[in-house]
Amino acid sequence: MEQLSLIPPALRTTRPLHFPKILRERYNLLVPRQEDGLIVLAIFQKVRAGIIERAFPERIIVETIKQVYAELGQASARGEETQKYDETIHRLLRHFIDKNIEEKTYQLSTYAENFCDMLEREVHTAINPSQIQKTFNDLVMLLGLKLENLEDFRHWYHTQFFKHKADISAQLRALQAQIEDTVDQLNDLVKNEYDNFREMLIGCEALLDRIKEQADKLSSAFSSKDDIKQLLDDADLGVEFEFREMKRDVRMYFKDIEMRLINVSHTIDRIKPKINKLYNDFEKRDFDRKIESFLLYLMKNSTSKFYRTKKLKDRKVHEMEIFLPKNISQKEIYSDRSRVVGIDYFQLLEPPPIQLQNLSWDEADLARQAELRRQYLAREKRIEEWFNVISADLEKKKKINFSDYYFKIMYKDNDFEEAIKEATLVLKEFTKNPDYEVTVSEEFNLDPKHPHIGIWKMQIKSTAS
Repeated sequence: MEQLSLIPPALRTTRPLHFPKILRERYNLLVPRQEDGLIVLAIFQKVRAGIIERAFPERIIVETIKQVYAELGQASARGEETQKYDETIHRLLRHFIDKNIEEKTYQLSTYAENFCDMLEREVHTAINPSQIQKTFNDLVMLLGLKLENLEDFRHWYHTQFFKHKADISAQLRALQAQIEDTVDQLNDLVKNEYDNFREMLIGCEALLDRIKEQADKLSSAFSSKDDIKQLLDDADLGVEFEFREMKRDVRMYFKDIEMRLINVSHTIDRIKPKINKLYNDFEKRDFDRKIESFLLYLMKNSTSKFYRTKKLKDRKVHEMEIFLPKNISQKEIYSDRSRVVGIDYFQLLEPPPIQLQNLSWDEADLARQAELRRQYLAREKRIEEWFNVISADLEKKKKINFSDYYFKIMYKDNDFEEAIKEATLVLKEFTKNPDYEVTVSEEFNLDPKHPHIGIWKMQIKSTAS
């Protein structure tokens, strides 16, 4: 049977062992320098906007080079400019610009157009949960029609799954980029003093709430991936090695999506308390700033006057009369001036005494819970032991009827829940294993000792050679 590589077609080569060497030799030409990439992108935007024709003279390239180098602060001395322009054009001619020798014009290569288009889509990707929902619906609908044979599924895998995989990942990257931008804004707020600090903080919090809402919507849109998983599990192509490899790739990708969405939610949950702390710090800082300004104003604008000298037991005290600024109202609290300077220290906000709590335990309830836990563990152990027995018998006999074991469990353990869980485990494990075939028919198997309990006839057959 023909084996198809899981590497996307665009990355395949007829001589895969030489690919790393080719990549090393041409990497710097395929991935441009910053200035070269900006030059190509600027020309691409001018062509698309109709500012220049698709085929343009060398003068356009030189003007764009000057513009980009000036914006990057890389302007050269006049004598070096011509050589720098020639070197840049020579590099771009390798992959990004095609030259028409007869007409003496240039135009962007297809590689350059794809490169610029990819950059713009990456930067300007808008998070669109409803579009993702439609994408997944299409994937589910088309997959349902492509599971009859391996060739049809291979077509779905390469033309649909790989095609939309990039769009789905771009949505998650856009979401992560928004979070990183928000974190940068918050760090900037912490490091710098802004007059509109509170307004900017409110803006960051609103943006974070918006990101959380978008993440929840994307998570809901991705729920259709479970339908894809189910279709792949139910497909009759499980005996094909290539199908299993592609199926594994699809499931791993979906698992990666789930983890990235979980990471987004965890990041937001970590940022939220820090925003609340910034609010508290800002309010405290604003209060301290006002108190400081008030005290400085008092010190600068208050006046004093000698009042009297008072003799104490071992020293003299010169009492002064303080006059607050005229625009601040003054209320006399103490009528006896001598008591103003002799206020004793007293403790403010005495902490309340710690109340010790005596916790009482319900010994009977603890014993009941412990017994339930022991029963649960014992049942799980019996289920595992019965599964091992069924697996061993199936290996030996190649074909078994599960109802026989179902009623054996009822006879020996007298545990209806255990029998049901055993049936669920057997059905789950053997249906997903391509080496076994499970057949369930709507024919009840009954037992005289349990006339009110029946189970559909379920046969398991080993297909391994």
